[in-house]
Amino acid sequence: MGAAEGGLRPRTPEPSRPRVDERVLGAGTGARFTMLLLLLLAAGGSLMLSVLLPLAGGDRAGCELAAGVDPGDPDPWTPVVRIVGQQYAFDFCMSRWAPPLPWWQVAVWPVLLIAGAAVLFRVLPLWKARKSRVVPLEAVDPDGVLRARIGLLVAETGLRRAPRVVVDPAAATTGAVVFGSTRRPVLCLHGGLLATHRADPVRFRAVLLHELAHIANRDITLTYATVALWRVFLLLVFVPSLLWEGHQVLGDIRAGHGPLLDRDVLLAVLTAAPVHLARSEILRGREIWADLTALRWGADPRGWPAAATRPAGPVRLALRRLAGLWHTHPHMSLRQGALTDPEPLFRVPALMVFLTGATACTVQIHLLHYLAPQGTPTLVRTLAAALPPAVLIAAGVGIALWRAVAYALLTGAPVASGAVPGAWLGAGVSAATVVAGTGMGSGWIPERPWMLLVPVAVGAVAGAWSTRCAELWARTWRGRSLRPALLIGQTGIVVVLTAWLVWWQLNGTAHLTGYSLPAEGVARWATARFPTTAPPEDVLALPGLMLAPLLEGIAGVPLVAVGAALLWVVPLAAWAVGPPDGRPRWMPAATPLPAAGVPPLRRVLLPALAGGVLACLALLLLRAYLHGGQPPPDARGGAYALRHVFWTLTALAVPALSAAAAAAASAGRFRLPGALVAAGATTLIGYAGVTTLVSVDGCLGFLNVIRDDCGVRVPWREPRFPHLLLLNAASALGVLAAVVATALVAAVPRVRTPRALAAGRGATRPARRRTVAAVLGALAVAVAATVGAVHLRALAATPATYAVAAQVTQVAGVPGRAVPPATRVEQVAAWYHLGGDGGVQLVTSYGARLGTALRQAGNEDPWESLDRRFRPLCADWGRAGYFEVAWFRVPDPDIGADWHAMAVRAADGSRRCARALDARDRPEFLTALRQLVGAGNCAAKVNARVDALLRGNGYRGTAHPPVADPACARVPG
Repeated sequence: MGAAEGGLRPRTPEPSRPRVDERVLGAGTGARFTMLLLLLLAAGGSLMLSVLLPLAGGDRAGCELAAGVDPGDPDPWTPVVRIVGQQYAFDFCMSRWAPPLPWWQVAVWPVLLIAGAAVLFRVLPLWKARKSRVVPLEAVDPDGVLRARIGLLVAETGLRRAPRVVVDPAAATTGAVVFGSTRRPVLCLHGGLLATHRADPVRFRAVLLHELAHIANRDITLTYATVALWRVFLLLVFVPSLLWEGHQVLGDIRAGHGPLLDRDVLLAVLTAAPVHLARSEILRGREIWADLTALRWGADPRGWPAAATRPAGPVRLALRRLAGLWHTHPHMSLRQGALTDPEPLFRVPALMVFLTGATACTVQIHLLHYLAPQGTPTLVRTLAAALPPAVLIAAGVGIALWRAVAYALLTGAPVASGAVPGAWLGAGVSAATVVAGTGMGSGWIPERPWMLLVPVAVGAVAGAWSTRCAELWARTWRGRSLRPALLIGQTGIVVVLTAWLVWWQLNGTAHLTGYSLPAEGVARWATARFPTTAPPEDVLALPGLMLAPLLEGIAGVPLVAVGAALLWVVPLAAWAVGPPDGRPRWMPAATPLPAAGVPPLRRVLLPALAGGVLACLALLLLRAYLHGGQPPPDARGGAYALRHVFWTLTALAVPALSAAAAAAASAGRFRLPGALVAAGATTLIGYAGVTTLVSVDGCLGFLNVIRDDCGVRVPWREPRFPHLLLLNAASALGVLAAVVATALVAAVPRVRTPRALAAGRGATRPARRRTVAAVLGALAVAVAATVGAVHLRALAATPATYAVAAQVTQVAGVPGRAVPPATRVEQVAAWYHLGGDGGVQLVTSYGARLGTALRQAGNEDPWESLDRRFRPLCADWGRAGYFEVAWFRVPDPDIGADWHAMAVRAADGSRRCARALDARDRPEFLTALRQLVGAGNCAAKVNARVDALLRGNGYRGTAHPPVADPACARVPG
């Protein structure tokens, strides 16, 4: 489209570089369009939820106040801990006072986007072909000469169906345009082109071939679907969202808060900018593809006017390239160069990669908001929100890296590392994280800015792995197309990126914003996870205790082991296939044979097997060492169990690092895949040793660590050893060991292949090589997939929400920050009026009923009478303790201590009462009644203190009249 409006001249080809067919591995345009569609659907739903939720009303702020959240607290994680630690009560409060939107309001916006785009897609061709603008070709071609020439070109190009041809007489340019759809294309000739078709037939032919190439490339539907989606998104989502945010900002200004840099506005802009850039890239790419297709059909480049060339310095050139990213047509110089060498189609531009990373992170944020608009997203929902961005990165950047590798091999150029593009990808994720402000509150500079380098490092490793894996597969693949190999490689990177995005969202952003667990909370978690009778001080004194939450966060992602396994199984499979005897079948016959560069598989398998043996020996030595200081059976949890886990991971990680270093030193430029194979296989063999030893623990004599009784057990059911999660942590450490070993070997250029690995009696037999690789690969994937499936099943059977909330509170601790008195009053008012009033009224009524029952009872009443009078009342008091769990903790610490004393005394008194009535034990019965009377007094005191606080600050008081000077004996804890 528009090839004639600029001007093209092919550059002089380099004689030493063969021409490459640009169609190798496909263009990836469909993947980019899918990326665009995904972003628009996710952003459309999320941005409109930000508008609809405030309009729907509700009192989310009240629920947050009732949970004890201080709106003025500068620490963004204190509210998170208070809410997540009381998730059950928060969800109940939200369901009552800020209910979720109806399902149709949540689902309607993606549907509206698609429906609106479909309607606009149909309307655009009708509008472009309206009678007031164009006329049929027959109206200006009465003798049929033009129709015949166009028919010949259609037959020459092999198109199955001739397009409908119209003319725009008012267009004075010597160009043409094709619109409509791939199935029903419309070719519109400009009036200026008709005026020159006799005087310049070469130009006429070149322009028409370019337009017909769009039809042959089947990009018309994609083009106008992209245009329709973008316009509908602007109209239905982007503009309303910006108007709403402007209304909010205006309200803040009128309230005297002053204009603030609003994150929601920036997130909307961050969403729209990548959408426009992705749309522009799709449209620019199709123009170059059409040029090359027309050139293959015999279009004479002299029919396209030459591009005007002006000298440009580096600054102007950089500005030109930056501006070109926003244009829907590529610069003429770029198109001119692509006629000779399609290298522009195989580039991996840094800005495109950066925007892909930012887009992926933005999509994840929008999906999380869309899947959990009012609550804290669960791990399963976070997994669901991380998978589409991972696919987006693989489709956008992954395919581009594979195409760059294929181009380098076909032209004989060196294969560049993908670390730099990968680093730009991670930088995009970091930038989007800062702009979105995940966990950062109103601040713009995170507490730990160095954590922003983590996505950069992960992206660099992922990019380097992709390019080396692509080169390995391209050199060994024996099929006619690289697409199956591409699919294998991208499957691995999708799983890895999904796991990493989950970790980054749940744990990485927490570390970024300065959040860390207190050591006392970690110690409480350890003693609860591994029960022990040893004193808690032993856990606090354990070196490396604070590594436990980090390892737990990594091990808690179900796909970690699967992703780590695929990182080394995918290149291992390519190594096992081995390079073909001649030229790979996917390479054209005229392509020079690439230089041999795949080292023998034995160079990575031998270090892997040696590392596995070393890991097993280290595990045996570790168990002998731990057995020497083995405590009594009831004290083998806590610090002893953590020490066992830490040393087991060390016994797996150190041999993995050694094996990775040896493999990286002998694998040439395939250092990273070789190190991953060695480290992964070492970890797998070591994990098999751990499984065996834990299964028969108790039968090993001086190697026993956990048990004393002999028997064969299922290892993942051992309560004092996290067998399943150990594989996740060990796999992640194995990948880290491989990366560190690769960096060390790359930093020491003098490292050479060890003679024991470089020498040998010829190549390993292919059958033996493939057998070993197949066994290792199948075992790794099977074990990792099994662990991942068991982990996901465990997540599906998560204990009750209030139990999880209690654990979060126990580990993280409730921050004891000073709260302004006015805020404290608002918190107590919200706690009482949004739900606490029901519990206070019921417990107060229990106290009144108990007092009535005591006044009516006599000392000589028979047990049958006491049972009828007091058993129902004791049962009601037994449910009173549930109020402390079902609803928020009282925000005021003093009132909360009385409320806690009520719950403890009610639970104890209820149990004693039931036992005493069953056993007819009068002293025990009197003790139970004293406990229940104490619980009633505490409830009365809570009611009186809440009433005084509310009435003293202008709020409505409690429903029950307060009792004067009630006494409450508090309990510890």
